[in-house]
Amino acid sequence: MVREIAVFRTQEGRAETIIEAYGGAANNPNEAEGSRGAVLHPGVGDPGSFTLTAEWDSVDAHTALTQKPQFESFGEAVVPYLAGQPGVRHVEAVG
Repeated sequence: MVREIAVFRTQEGRAETIIEAYGGAANNPNEAEGSRGAVLHPGVGDPGSFTLTAEWDSVDAHTALTQKPQFESFGEAVVPYLAGQPGVRHVEAVG
């Protein structure tokens, strides 16, 4: 199992908008083949910061999603509210 961690900021005053966009986005990461679930975490004390954690069967499963047309609809729902590019990495648990 691989965990994806994406850290990003929203545009000023758009925190609630991105929460709604994420929750309503068609084909969000929870619906993707190879996904074990994803959770959006708003920052505590910093409402414009977010961390998205998603668990995948493999990095290839995540990469496969980004190559599908459905990924565009997710991006169209969320990306307009971001303040810059998210920082994304994949990690594995040890032990």
